[in-house]
Amino acid sequence: MYLSAALKRAGHKVEVFLLERSEEDLARQVLSFRPTLVAFSVTTGMHHWAVSFASLIKRFSKVPTIFGGPHPTFFPELIENPSVDMICRGEGEQAIVELADKMETQQSVHDTPNLWVKIDGEIVRNNLRPLVDDLDLLQNPDRLIYRSKYSFLNKSSAAFMAGRGCPFKCSFCFNQAARQMYKGLGRYVRLRRPEKVIQEIIEARQYFKLRTVYMQDDTFLSNKTWVKEFSQLYQDKIGLPLICLIRADQVDEDSIVALKRAGLKNVFFGIETGDERIRNDLLKKGVKDEHIYAAAALLRKHSIGFRTYNMVGLPGETLDEALRTMRMNAKIRTDYPWCSLFYPFPGTELGRLASEHGLLSEQSHNFGSPSFFRESMIQSQYARQMANIQKLFWYGVKFPSLTPLLERLIKLPPNPLFDLLFLASYGISLYGSENMTLREVVSLGLKNVGRFFYGGPGKSDS
Repeated sequence: MYLSAALKRAGHKVEVFLLERSEEDLARQVLSFRPTLVAFSVTTGMHHWAVSFASLIKRFSKVPTIFGGPHPTFFPELIENPSVDMICRGEGEQAIVELADKMETQQSVHDTPNLWVKIDGEIVRNNLRPLVDDLDLLQNPDRLIYRSKYSFLNKSSAAFMAGRGCPFKCSFCFNQAARQMYKGLGRYVRLRRPEKVIQEIIEARQYFKLRTVYMQDDTFLSNKTWVKEFSQLYQDKIGLPLICLIRADQVDEDSIVALKRAGLKNVFFGIETGDERIRNDLLKKGVKDEHIYAAAALLRKHSIGFRTYNMVGLPGETLDEALRTMRMNAKIRTDYPWCSLFYPFPGTELGRLASEHGLLSEQSHNFGSPSFFRESMIQSQYARQMANIQKLFWYGVKFPSLTPLLERLIKLPPNPLFDLLFLASYGISLYGSENMTLREVVSLGLKNVGRFFYGGPGKSDS
């Protein structure tokens, strides 16, 4: 949406296409637009589908393709695939506009910063351009390009971001690698002015019937002064139920009270693991148990619901350590427990560590599964049990008396019943934590269960 807004401001025509029926039908739609460039934004795992679809496009047209997003940023070797002509690393607004301008005026694109480009069979690897320092200069995301075309995307909530970048160095997260990649190229952590964020929300509300505002910044409470200004503006001009992501060690009562007054309904934060040693020595989260307990108590005091993010199947993790994560969530009475199987994403410190110690499963070497809900990517004697803990995690948190039974059940082979139990708990958590309507949850489940859970492309894949 940001790329579309930037391209349109520069005078280019943009269209978006989602897979709804067959890939052949989608290819016909794309080519009927007569594009001069076909662009894919891809995450790790789903890049396999995107490459396959690009090869289908290449069967019928010589239109150049460009891949951007997380996977080519941290795995730029993707350009070696015959169906990939260019990749964009890092933030793409300026790069895609410069590329489109050059193509329109028939200039060479070989020297475009952020891009790796194939020229006569050789790969030109350009350096990164500086980060956009003033995010207020960017256009608001072009939400209409999706919602005006695909009715199933007209949800009652919308996601917004106040800034970019995270100041922390968690070993499982891309931010550490991205910060290192952009070293010397500008401030990594940047915030828009509160007024600009409010303006974007007002603009979106004019077009869509919003019921919930979801602030998706990694650490929404990092700048207390900013939060205070935003809260007052939000209270005065928006007032809709608000959701945001936080860190347990950044929770303070003044910020929570201000946000609650503005409309804060739920917050999400990462516990990651109930074992403090693993959380801070291996994951480098920098959050102590006492921070988690204090944050949960403060949120309960002010009647703020909370969803926690958790992982099992970490490198070297034992069953007892994984179950400790479930018990911690039960102890703080997490409203919406959320658990994934650890995925060793490329470019992250923990992904490299797992690879160096020979812990990656065969499937994870080529990022064969896009799902972190299906099976563990880490070789371990406990891999099967970890997959079962992940499926039954919600039940152990919400019904702690079931824990002895669950400890026996996880020894069984993974099976469809556990899958169904997980899907039911996932829907319940999604419904409550994101303030969705029941109809939206059912619709989202039907469209995305294949992609998010079973690893195949769903109907809303782009």
